[in-house]
Amino acid sequence: MHILVVSDSHGNTSNLKEAMLRHPEVTRVLHCGDGEADVAALSAAYPSVRFDAVRGNCDLGALLPLQRLLRIAGRRIFMTHGHSYGTKYGMELLLEQGRKERADVVLFGHTHRRLIERQDGILLVNPGSIGGRFPARTATYVVLDLSDGVVTAEGYEL
Repeated sequence: MHILVVSDSHGNTSNLKEAMLRHPEVTRVLHCGDGEADVAALSAAYPSVRFDAVRGNCDLGALLPLQRLLRIAGRRIFMTHGHSYGTKYGMELLLEQGRKERADVVLFGHTHRRLIERQDGILLVNPGSIGGRFPARTATYVVLDLSDGVVTAEGYEL
């Protein structure tokens, strides 16, 4: 199973569509916030793909949850935007929550900087900004592969 992980699209649906076109194997999209309207537009364009999203700090008035715990292919995936956990200043609070949730994978956004690393047995993933906004300037995203009982993550640029 391949999952497209994005965050911080900030209205840039063309980059989201480009990522979808580059990865036709994707069956699910996880959006880590700051793009509620973009998720709605993309889900209408790709009705056979499942979309899950959380609310970011710029999703004002959104009805999306601040965080979610998903169970996909036998894995526990905790996702949040990250602003509630101070991710611009460190990962400690986010990792602590990931441990509480017994997460295999923790997904977040907010910093606009891609990160893929293992800490405390948890795969920590920030796809960066699919919108290509400051400070990254380059649109980035991640594809999770949950095949064969192993979770891997690979980063991409548009």
